[in-house]
Amino acid sequence: MRKVVFCVIAVLACLCPCLLDTTQAKEPAGAVASPSKGLKVGVVDLNGVFEKYEKRKAFDAQLKEQEKQYQKNITDRKKELVSLSEKIQLLDPGSEARKKDEETFEKKNMELESYAKFAEKSLTKKYKDYFESLYSEVCKEVEDIGKQEQYDLIIKKEEPELKSSGISELQFKVGIKTILYNSDSVDITSRVLDNLNKRFSEGTKRK
Repeated sequence: MRKVVFCVIAVLACLCPCLLDTTQAKEPAGAVASPSKGLKVGVVDLNGVFEKYEKRKAFDAQLKEQEKQYQKNITDRKKELVSLSEKIQLLDPGSEARKKDEETFEKKNMELESYAKFAEKSLTKKYKDYFESLYSEVCKEVEDIGKQEQYDLIIKKEEPELKSSGISELQFKVGIKTILYNSDSVDITSRVLDNLNKRFSEGTKRK
């Protein structure tokens, strides 16, 4: 009886490789491959892209120039108010001339406050709009590279500055770091940046 069992086991052992080959051969042609095989992944350092993108630098320069102009107008108006205040102090209290200048001072002071709020709101909106525009442009470039080169996944990479004065801030910065390690071969940051700067340069030359 034992000899029969051993013979059956031996026969099955010989047949197993053949059975496996047959099973694999019958696997549908469209079957999904194992996730660990052929998965193409890339990473992009967004902070690095924004820091070195020439279009962002040009936008920053424009907005700083606008900010300087707003600040100059505010400073000029403040000087005008100081001058008017000094003039008022020299006038007789209760005089018609002083009353008129005091009314003018109040009006100009209100105009200054209104202008300062307008300038701040205008700059904030411009910074917001241009950042959204740049972010959309960068994401579009990453998407184009992903489709053209058939990437399965492209992940945002961040390198937060860990020098911090408080433990809460340090914990937050550690928490937002999404990638702990990647090889240089999957980092496409320079490719994204080169494409963006090239297109911006070409567009600037055409103007």
